[in-house]
Amino acid sequence: MPLDLSVMQPEPFPHPVMMRSDLYARRQPSREEKWGICSGSVCGALRVLVRRCREEAERRKLAMSILSVAGACVFGLMAVGVFWLAVEMDNSALQASKSSCSIKP
Repeated sequence: MPLDLSVMQPEPFPHPVMMRSDLYARRQPSREEKWGICSGSVCGALRVLVRRCREEAERRKLAMSILSVAGACVFGLMAVGVFWLAVEMDNSALQASKSSCSIKP
């Protein structure tokens, strides 16, 4: 008996859907609001300083993670190179000790 798909109804999505327009602010903030500086405000200047320090810390954190990955790659390549060199040296030692005629009468 074939399955009748016309009677099946999709279930509603259980979570609220976020629209693309919800990601952006309704109005553009002014320069003072953007930087958090009110004219003559020490608190606003401190907020800007803290924000800049956090942004710089994030950049440093990203740079350190990139350098860590690069260091791991270099270490891996060096380990493979040392292993390859050891195998080649062992192979050349075996070739040197082997007689020219391997079949003995």
